Amino acid sequence: MRRLTTYEHTWLSIGPEGDLRQQDAQTLAQMEAYLPKRCLDWGRHRVKFRQFCGLVQLGQVQIEILPKIYQQQQPAQERRDLLEILAICGEFKALPALQAELATGTQGLLDIFIWHFIYLLEHELQQGLLRDYRQTQATLGQVRGRIDLVRQQRENRLQPQRLACRFYELVTDIPVNRLLHTSLLYLIDLVTVPELRQRLCRLRQRFIGITCLPPRAKLVHPRELNRMQRRYADVVSLARLFLQGRYLDIRAGEQPAFSLLFDMERLFERYAKEVVKPVVSQLGGYLFTQGPRRYLAKDTMGKHRVHMRPDICIENQDQQLLTVMDVKWKILSGTDPLSCLATNDLYQISVYAQVYGCSQVFLLYPQQATLTTSRQLQIVTGVTLHLMFVPLQKEKRTQWQNDLLTLLDFRQPID
Repeated sequence: MRRLTTYEHTWLSIGPEGDLRQQDAQTLAQMEAYLPKRCLDWGRHRVKFRQFCGLVQLGQVQIEILPKIYQQQQPAQERRDLLEILAICGEFKALPALQAELATGTQGLLDIFIWHFIYLLEHELQQGLLRDYRQTQATLGQVRGRIDLVRQQRENRLQPQRLACRFYELVTDIPVNRLLHTSLLYLIDLVTVPELRQRLCRLRQRFIGITCLPPRAKLVHPRELNRMQRRYADVVSLARLFLQGRYLDIRAGEQPAFSLLFDMERLFERYAKEVVKPVVSQLGGYLFTQGPRRYLAKDTMGKHRVHMRPDICIENQDQQLLTVMDVKWKILSGTDPLSCLATNDLYQISVYAQVYGCSQVFLLYPQQATLTTSRQLQIVTGVTLHLMFVPLQKEKRTQWQNDLLTLLDFRQPID
C-alpha cells in the first residue's frame, strides 16, 4: 500500500511520473459523484482537494489530506492538529488513549481511525454484547409466553401435545450488532497493517451468529438507540462513518474504494464554538451558533430579505446581545494580518455589527506560526474588530481562553 500525503488546496500531478497514475485518477473521478460537493478541483493533468481533509483510498494508493496551516508543514504535527480538532468536536473522544500510537508519527489517518474504532468497541464489549427482545414463534412441548390459538388450530389440530407459542426472546442478532459486524468485515478487507487486521479478526469472533447488513441497507443512527444501547453511541457513529465512506459500485483493482473526509470550514466552526463555550459559561452568558436569525432588509411589501446567520453570537445574563463572531478557516500570509484581510470578510462582519447592534465583533482564524497574538481594528462605524487566532494545540488553548476572557466585558449593557 502506497501512502500519499498531501494538503488541502495543493495540486497532485497525474501521469506515469506523477503523484497519481491515470487509473487512480479515473477511479477518483468515478468517486466524485459520491464525495461532498465541490470537494475536488481538476486541472490539466492535476487535481486537488479544496477545504476537505481526511483520507481517500484508491486500491493500492491511500491519499491522506492534511490541513494546511503552517508554511513549513510537518505531516505528524498537522495530523495531530486534525485529530485534536476532531476530538474537541466530539468525533474522537478516546484520543487521549491513542497518544502512544500517535507519538511516533508513523501511523496514517486510516490506521488511527481504525485504532480508535477498536478501542471503543473493545471497551464496550467488556460489558458484553448488546441484547434485545425479539418476538419469536415456535412449536414447543410446553407453554412459553402465550399460545397462538390461530396457529394451534391450523398446525397442531391433530397433535394437541404440541403447542404453538408466541414469546419474546433475548437475542444478540439486532440492528446495532449487525452494523458493527458489517463494519468489522469491511475494515478487515480495507486494512493493510497485520496487527490491525489481527485485532479486527479477534473482535469479529465475538459477533459469530450475527448476520451482516445487506448492501445499501439503512444504517442505525445513534439517535435511534434505546436507553440500554446508548453507551454504544460513539462506536455506532464511527461505524456509520466507515460504511458511509465505502463505494459498492466502484473498485480500484481488487481493493475497495473508500473515503472519509471532513469539511474543514464547518469543522473549524464547531471547534471554535467548543473553545469559546467555556469562556462564555464562566462569565454566565449564553452562546448561540447560526443565530439568532435576523434580516438585513425589507422590500416594499414589508417582507424580510437577506437572511443572516452569524457563526457565533454571545448574550449576557440579561439576554442582551454582546458580540458576534465570524469563524474563518483561512491562512493569512505575512506578519501583518490586518493588511491582508479579505475585503468580503470585513464587509460581512461590519454588516453583522450594524444589524445586531454590537460594539465589538470578532474574526476568528486558526493560529499560525507567525500569527499568535490578537489584533484590533477600529471600523468607521465605531465598532471594534478583534482579530484572534485560535490555537489547535491543547497546551495553548488555556492562555487563549484567558485572553478572550479579558476582551468580553459583560458589565457594559448594549444601548
